[in-house]
Amino acid sequence: MKVDISKGWKQYTAWMDQEPDPKRKAMIHNMRLHHKYECLVDPAIFDTMVPEPVYEFYTGGEPTILNGMEQVQAFYYGNWEAGASLVDLEVTRCATNDWGAACDGSFYQQVEGSSLVAQGRDVPDPSAHYLTHVRMSWFFPYEEIDGEMKLGGEICYIDTSDHSLIQLDPKDVLTLEEARENWVDY
Repeated sequence: MKVDISKGWKQYTAWMDQEPDPKRKAMIHNMRLHHKYECLVDPAIFDTMVPEPVYEFYTGGEPTILNGMEQVQAFYYGNWEAGASLVDLEVTRCATNDWGAACDGSFYQQVEGSSLVAQGRDVPDPSAHYLTHVRMSWFFPYEEIDGEMKLGGEICYIDTSDHSLIQLDPKDVLTLEEARENWVDY
């Protein structure tokens, strides 16, 4: 199974096209760009955010909280350097309100085996690529800054009980270069 990084973009686009409220439509457009920039390792992702975003990740243990742009940038640059930028979203539900957006669905991420080993995971072949999967709910608060809707952070609840890890066949590994070449803004 090859990761399809455009799936979330397409779902966000369809949702955006149906949204009548201009501010909410702008939030969803920002979510689309945020997803695109994350997958394609583009520092423009930081332009989608407020100056001091707050990220919260809850997995059942101690939460991980990232306060401010410096910590959020370190998070993204760490993921990018680890080759973990290629993300596939299967969005089950999304809703916007004046405060932001709430979504849930499946989160797939292509990860290098060596990165998983560095995280303490046991994998059959550290030189292989893997596809991780979790169910997740995410909440994106928004703020209007100078007439633009900016992401205030991410609040993610990750269901680790429904976690899977699949070793990818080499023909199913998506390279960053291939992802960039094939990206289409729908």
